[in-house]
Amino acid sequence: MVSSFSPLEAGEPIGVAALSGPVDAQRLRAGVEALQRWGHPVLVAPNVDADTGYMAGGDEERMEGLGWLLERGARVVVAARGGYGATRLLSRLQWSELVGRGIVFVGFSDLTAILNPLWMRGGGVQVHGPMVAAGLDRPGPAGRLAAVLRGDLVGGTLFRFPPAAVVRPGTVTGTALGGNLALLTSLLGTPFEVDLRGAVLFLEDVGEPLYRLDRMLTHLAASATFSGVKALMGGSLRGCRPARPTAAGWRRMLAEAAPPGAVVVAGLPFGHGADNRAFPIGATVQVDTDRGLVAWSG
Repeated sequence: MVSSFSPLEAGEPIGVAALSGPVDAQRLRAGVEALQRWGHPVLVAPNVDADTGYMAGGDEERMEGLGWLLERGARVVVAARGGYGATRLLSRLQWSELVGRGIVFVGFSDLTAILNPLWMRGGGVQVHGPMVAAGLDRPGPAGRLAAVLRGDLVGGTLFRFPPAAVVRPGTVTGTALGGNLALLTSLLGTPFEVDLRGAVLFLEDVGEPLYRLDRMLTHLAASATFSGVKALMGGSLRGCRPARPTAAGWRRMLAEAAPPGAVVVAGLPFGHGADNRAFPIGATVQVDTDRGLVAWSG
Protein backbone atom coordinates (compact mmCIF):
# COMPACT_ATOMS: atom_id res chain seq x y z
CA MET A 1 0.00 0.00 0.00
CA VAL A 2 1.38 3.39 -1.00
CA SER A 3 0.24 6.11 1.40
CA SER A 4 -0.09 9.75 0.56
CA PHE A 5 1.14 12.48 2.83
CA SER A 6 -0.60 15.85 3.03
CA PRO A 7 1.65 18.44 4.70
CA LEU A 8 0.33 20.93 7.22
CA GLU A 9 -0.74 24.03 5.30
CA ALA A 10 -0.11 27.63 6.34
CA GLY A 11 -2.80 28.86 8.70
CA GLU A 12 -4.42 25.43 9.01
CA PRO A 13 -5.88 24.76 12.48
CA ILE A 14 -4.28 22.14 14.70
CA GLY A 15 -6.46 20.13 17.08
CA VAL A 16 -5.44 18.95 20.54
CA ALA A 17 -7.30 15.79 21.61
CA ALA A 18 -7.36 14.09 25.01
CA LEU A 19 -8.00 10.47 24.02
CA SER A 20 -6.13 8.70 26.80
CA GLY A 21 -5.02 9.67 30.31
CA PRO A 22 -5.74 12.84 32.31
CA VAL A 23 -3.63 15.82 31.27
CA ASP A 24 -1.33 17.97 33.42
CA ALA A 25 -2.53 21.55 32.98
CA GLN A 26 0.90 23.18 33.19
CA ARG A 27 2.49 20.86 30.63
CA LEU A 28 -0.54 21.22 28.37
CA ARG A 29 -0.25 25.00 28.45
CA ALA A 30 3.45 24.84 27.56
CA GLY A 31 2.75 22.50 24.64
CA VAL A 32 -0.13 24.60 23.31
CA GLU A 33 2.12 27.66 23.40
CA ALA A 34 4.72 25.74 21.37
CA LEU A 35 2.08 24.90 18.75
CA GLN A 36 0.89 28.50 18.62
CA ARG A 37 4.42 29.65 17.85
CA TRP A 38 4.11 27.75 14.57
CA GLY A 39 1.57 30.37 13.49
CA HIS A 40 -1.48 28.10 13.46
CA PRO A 41 -4.80 28.40 15.27
CA VAL A 42 -4.88 25.77 18.02
CA LEU A 43 -8.17 24.11 18.97
CA VAL A 44 -8.28 22.32 22.32
CA ALA A 45 -10.87 19.61 22.93
CA PRO A 46 -13.33 20.42 25.74
CA ASN A 47 -12.45 17.28 27.74
CA VAL A 48 -8.76 18.11 28.30
CA ASP A 49 -9.55 19.07 31.91
CA ALA A 50 -11.50 15.88 32.61
CA ASP A 51 -10.10 13.34 35.05
CA THR A 52 -11.82 10.04 35.77
CA GLY A 53 -8.85 8.51 37.55
CA TYR A 54 -6.81 7.12 34.67
CA MET A 55 -8.57 8.64 31.68
CA ALA A 56 -9.45 12.15 30.49
CA GLY A 57 -13.17 11.49 30.87
CA GLY A 58 -15.33 8.54 29.95
CA ASP A 59 -15.26 6.97 26.52
CA GLU A 60 -18.17 9.07 25.25
CA GLU A 61 -16.64 12.27 26.60
CA ARG A 62 -13.32 11.60 24.89
CA MET A 63 -15.07 10.72 21.63
CA GLU A 64 -17.12 13.91 21.82
CA GLY A 65 -13.91 15.88 22.35
CA LEU A 66 -12.47 14.45 19.14
CA GLY A 67 -15.71 15.10 17.28
CA TRP A 68 -15.66 18.72 18.46
CA LEU A 69 -12.23 19.18 16.88
CA LEU A 70 -13.23 17.57 13.58
CA GLU A 71 -16.40 19.65 13.33
CA ARG A 72 -14.25 22.78 13.56
CA GLY A 73 -11.98 21.76 10.73
CA ALA A 74 -8.99 20.22 12.49
CA ARG A 75 -7.30 17.78 10.08
CA VAL A 76 -4.08 17.43 12.07
CA VAL A 77 -4.88 16.20 15.58
CA VAL A 78 -2.11 16.08 18.16
CA ALA A 79 -2.74 13.96 21.25
CA ALA A 80 -2.48 15.76 24.56
CA ARG A 81 -0.72 12.78 26.17
CA GLY A 82 -0.67 9.00 26.32
CA GLY A 83 -1.38 6.77 29.27
CA TYR A 84 -4.37 4.52 28.70
CA GLY A 85 -7.68 4.79 26.91
CA ALA A 86 -7.09 4.74 23.15
CA THR A 87 -7.83 1.02 22.79
CA ARG A 88 -11.22 1.55 24.43
CA LEU A 89 -12.15 3.90 21.57
CA LEU A 90 -11.16 1.70 18.64
CA SER A 91 -14.61 0.15 18.16
CA ARG A 92 -16.23 3.61 18.44
CA LEU A 93 -14.09 5.48 15.93
CA GLN A 94 -15.65 6.25 12.54
CA TRP A 95 -12.71 4.99 10.53
CA SER A 96 -14.19 5.75 7.11
CA GLU A 97 -14.85 9.33 8.19
CA LEU A 98 -11.30 9.74 9.46
CA VAL A 99 -9.96 8.38 6.17
CA GLY A 100 -12.29 10.58 4.12
CA ARG A 101 -11.31 13.71 6.00
CA GLY A 102 -7.59 12.89 5.64
CA ILE A 103 -7.09 13.07 9.39
CA VAL A 104 -3.50 12.90 10.60
CA PHE A 105 -3.01 11.87 14.22
CA VAL A 106 0.19 12.76 16.05
CA GLY A 107 1.32 10.91 19.15
CA PHE A 108 3.19 7.95 20.58
CA SER A 109 2.79 5.42 23.39
CA ASP A 110 -0.99 4.82 23.75
CA LEU A 111 -1.62 6.45 20.34
CA THR A 112 0.18 3.51 18.68
CA ALA A 113 -3.24 1.82 18.81
CA ILE A 114 -4.74 4.48 16.51
CA LEU A 115 -1.85 5.44 14.22
CA ASN A 116 -1.30 1.97 12.76
CA PRO A 117 -4.93 0.80 12.30
CA LEU A 118 -5.87 4.11 10.66
CA TRP A 119 -3.11 3.70 8.10
CA MET A 120 -4.19 0.08 7.55
CA ARG A 121 -7.75 1.21 6.83
CA GLY A 122 -6.62 3.48 4.03
CA GLY A 123 -5.68 6.60 5.95
CA GLY A 124 -2.71 8.63 4.85
CA VAL A 125 0.61 8.86 6.63
CA GLN A 126 0.28 9.33 10.40
CA VAL A 127 2.95 10.75 12.69
CA HIS A 128 4.65 9.04 15.63
CA GLY A 129 6.03 11.86 17.70
CA PRO A 130 5.80 14.05 20.79
CA MET A 131 2.45 15.04 22.26
CA VAL A 132 1.25 18.38 23.53
CA ALA A 133 1.78 17.65 27.23
CA ALA A 134 4.47 15.04 26.59
CA GLY A 135 7.46 16.47 24.77
CA LEU A 136 6.34 19.57 22.88
CA ASP A 137 7.77 21.79 25.60
CA ARG A 138 11.23 20.71 24.35
CA PRO A 139 12.52 22.75 21.38
CA GLY A 140 14.30 19.83 19.69
CA PRO A 141 11.35 17.40 19.50
CA ALA A 142 8.95 20.28 18.74
CA GLY A 143 11.08 21.51 15.84
CA ARG A 144 11.45 18.00 14.45
CA LEU A 145 7.68 17.47 14.60
CA ALA A 146 7.06 20.72 12.76
CA ALA A 147 9.51 19.64 10.03
CA VAL A 148 7.76 16.28 9.61
CA LEU A 149 4.27 17.82 9.49
CA ARG A 150 5.33 20.43 6.94
CA GLY A 151 6.84 17.78 4.69
CA ASP A 152 10.37 19.10 5.01
CA LEU A 153 11.79 15.60 5.55
CA VAL A 154 10.07 13.83 2.65
CA GLY A 155 12.93 12.39 0.60
CA GLY A 156 15.39 13.20 3.38
CA THR A 157 17.05 11.53 6.35
CA LEU A 158 14.94 10.67 9.39
CA PHE A 159 17.59 9.05 11.60
CA ARG A 160 21.34 8.62 11.59
CA PHE A 161 23.01 5.96 13.71
CA PRO A 162 26.60 4.80 14.41
CA PRO A 163 27.99 1.37 13.51
CA ALA A 164 27.59 0.31 17.16
CA ALA A 165 23.81 0.57 16.79
CA VAL A 166 23.73 -2.11 14.08
CA VAL A 167 22.77 -5.54 15.38
CA ARG A 168 22.20 -7.17 11.99
CA PRO A 169 23.35 -5.28 8.86
CA GLY A 170 21.67 -4.77 5.53
CA THR A 171 19.77 -2.40 3.26
CA VAL A 172 15.99 -2.68 3.02
CA THR A 173 13.03 -0.58 1.91
CA GLY A 174 9.63 -0.97 3.56
CA THR A 175 6.70 0.70 5.28
CA ALA A 176 7.40 2.46 8.57
CA LEU A 177 5.05 1.01 11.19
CA GLY A 178 5.03 0.39 14.92
CA GLY A 179 5.56 2.39 18.05
CA ASN A 180 4.93 1.03 21.52
CA LEU A 181 5.62 -2.69 21.88
CA ALA A 182 2.99 -3.28 24.57
CA LEU A 183 0.27 -1.55 22.53
CA LEU A 184 1.09 -3.52 19.37
CA THR A 185 0.97 -6.74 21.38
CA SER A 186 -2.40 -5.77 22.88
CA LEU A 187 -3.92 -5.56 19.38
CA LEU A 188 -3.16 -9.19 18.53
CA GLY A 189 -6.31 -11.19 17.81
CA THR A 190 -8.48 -8.07 17.47
CA PRO A 191 -9.90 -6.42 14.32
CA PHE A 192 -7.20 -3.78 14.80
CA GLU A 193 -4.20 -6.10 14.68
CA VAL A 194 -1.47 -4.60 12.50
CA ASP A 195 -0.37 -6.41 9.34
CA LEU A 196 3.41 -6.09 9.45
CA ARG A 197 4.29 -7.74 6.16
CA GLY A 198 6.84 -5.56 4.40
CA ALA A 199 7.30 -3.34 7.45
CA VAL A 200 10.26 -1.49 8.81
CA LEU A 201 9.02 -1.89 12.37
CA PHE A 202 9.89 0.69 15.02
CA LEU A 203 9.58 -0.55 18.62
CA GLU A 204 9.98 1.18 21.97
CA ASP A 205 8.58 0.88 25.49
CA VAL A 206 8.66 2.41 28.96
CA GLY A 207 8.88 1.02 32.48
CA GLU A 208 8.94 -2.64 31.43
CA PRO A 209 11.36 -5.15 33.02
CA LEU A 210 13.49 -7.19 30.67
CA TYR A 211 11.44 -10.37 30.99
CA ARG A 212 8.25 -8.60 29.90
CA LEU A 213 9.97 -7.16 26.84
CA ASP A 214 11.16 -10.68 26.09
CA ARG A 215 7.66 -12.12 26.55
CA MET A 216 6.06 -9.59 24.19
CA LEU A 217 8.68 -10.04 21.47
CA THR A 218 8.46 -13.81 21.81
CA HIS A 219 4.66 -13.62 21.52
CA LEU A 220 4.82 -11.52 18.37
CA ALA A 221 7.43 -13.80 16.81
CA ALA A 222 5.63 -17.03 17.77
CA SER A 223 2.31 -15.74 16.40
CA ALA A 224 4.01 -15.16 13.01
CA THR A 225 3.26 -11.46 13.31
CA PHE A 226 6.91 -10.73 12.53
CA SER A 227 7.15 -13.18 9.63
CA GLY A 228 7.16 -10.55 6.87
CA VAL A 229 9.02 -7.80 8.72
CA LYS A 230 11.99 -6.37 6.82
CA ALA A 231 13.66 -4.57 9.73
CA LEU A 232 13.31 -4.12 13.48
CA MET A 233 14.32 -0.68 14.71
CA GLY A 234 14.71 -0.38 18.48
CA GLY A 235 13.99 2.93 20.21
CA SER A 236 13.94 4.30 23.74
CA LEU A 237 13.53 2.04 26.77
CA ARG A 238 13.11 4.74 29.41
CA GLY A 239 12.48 3.32 32.85
CA CYS A 240 13.17 -0.26 31.75
CA ARG A 241 15.53 -1.24 34.56
CA PRO A 242 18.27 -2.14 35.17
CA ALA A 243 19.41 -0.02 32.25
CA ARG A 244 22.66 -1.71 31.17
CA PRO A 245 21.46 -5.34 31.15
CA THR A 246 18.21 -4.24 29.54
CA ALA A 247 19.99 -2.45 26.69
CA ALA A 248 22.13 -5.51 25.93
CA GLY A 249 19.17 -7.84 26.33
CA TRP A 250 17.03 -5.66 24.03
CA ARG A 251 19.58 -6.01 21.23
CA ARG A 252 19.72 -9.77 21.69
CA MET A 253 15.95 -10.18 21.87
CA LEU A 254 15.35 -8.04 18.78
CA ALA A 255 17.78 -10.24 16.84
CA GLU A 256 16.12 -13.41 18.13
CA ALA A 257 12.61 -12.18 17.27
CA ALA A 258 13.46 -10.80 13.82
CA PRO A 259 12.86 -13.10 10.85
CA PRO A 260 15.94 -14.40 9.00
CA GLY A 261 17.48 -11.75 6.80
CA ALA A 262 15.76 -8.83 8.53
CA VAL A 263 17.89 -5.83 9.43
CA VAL A 264 18.10 -5.01 13.16
CA VAL A 265 19.17 -1.65 14.62
CA ALA A 266 18.90 -0.54 18.25
CA GLY A 267 19.20 2.75 20.12
CA LEU A 268 17.33 5.14 17.84
CA PRO A 269 16.01 8.37 19.44
CA PHE A 270 12.25 7.86 19.43
CA GLY A 271 9.76 6.95 22.12
CA HIS A 272 9.58 7.90 25.79
CA GLY A 273 13.07 9.38 26.04
CA ALA A 274 13.80 13.11 26.11
CA ASP A 275 14.86 13.06 22.44
CA ASN A 276 11.67 11.78 20.83
CA ARG A 277 12.11 12.41 17.11
CA ALA A 278 8.96 12.30 15.03
CA PHE A 279 8.73 9.93 12.07
CA PRO A 280 5.96 8.99 9.61
CA ILE A 281 3.79 5.90 10.13
CA GLY A 282 2.79 4.41 6.77
CA ALA A 283 5.50 6.10 4.71
CA THR A 284 8.05 4.20 2.65
CA VAL A 285 11.47 4.32 4.30
CA GLN A 286 14.88 2.91 3.51
CA VAL A 287 17.28 1.53 6.11
CA ASP A 288 20.94 1.44 5.08
CA THR A 289 23.32 0.21 7.75
CA ASP A 290 26.41 0.88 5.61
CA ARG A 291 25.52 4.57 5.54
CA GLY A 292 23.98 4.48 9.02
CA LEU A 293 20.68 6.07 8.18
CA VAL A 294 16.93 5.75 7.83
CA ALA A 295 15.55 7.86 4.97
CA TRP A 296 12.00 8.83 4.03
CA SER A 297 11.66 7.82 0.38
CA GLY A 298 10.09 10.60 -1.66
